[in-house]
Amino acid sequence: MDCEIFGAGNIRLFISKEHRFGTDSLLLGEYAAKAFGRGSVRVVCDLCSGCGIIPVTLCSANFKPPKKIFAVEAREEAADLLRRTVGENKLGFIEVIRGDLRSDETLAEIGRGSADLVTANPPYYPAKSGRERSSEAQRAARYETLCTVGDVIGAAAFLLKFGGEFKMCMTAERLTDCVCLMRERGLEPKEIVFIPYGKSKAARLFLISGKKGGKPGVKTVWRW
Repeated sequence: MDCEIFGAGNIRLFISKEHRFGTDSLLLGEYAAKAFGRGSVRVVCDLCSGCGIIPVTLCSANFKPPKKIFAVEAREEAADLLRRTVGENKLGFIEVIRGDLRSDETLAEIGRGSADLVTANPPYYPAKSGRERSSEAQRAARYETLCTVGDVIGAAAFLLKFGGEFKMCMTAERLTDCVCLMRERGLEPKEIVFIPYGKSKAARLFLISGKKGGKPGVKTVWRW
């Protein structure tokens, strides 16, 4: 088992060969942490949490961490890694929930309308599309074998209080899907940040921020 060190507090994040993280998760964590600057974020829920890179990034931010962070993860090994991180670093305000975000029982552990901020770096590709990764853990991380983008957005809409924010990272080719699904579930897209691929002018990924019950109107920016 390996670990990575984060932040001024030298937080030890435990990872494994199957449960690691990429640049996209780091970008989302940094993007979500900006919400803390407004001082109104007390309860956060991270969906598809994996080894916990986004909760750890939020703890490493320059702003005061929220009162509570729920980390929801379906895979037992990944959830165990995050529990070890929580225990090792005494991050008692992070609660790891090992469960299916499509389940009413899992969501009830957090509560309808209880979160100020929901983050998610969900699987990017539909199941059985293209070349899937070799291991079960890799397939679950990148393909919709355990949950779909619609499932994630639906869970976020359930968990967020009115005026709460949803922040997600997704592959650029699914922008239309995400915008439509968010609007259907009452999460109005407010900002889209396009992430280019290398020196290309084409976007590879995007970060999107939505507001529950927000008014129409979206800002688009590029991150170079």
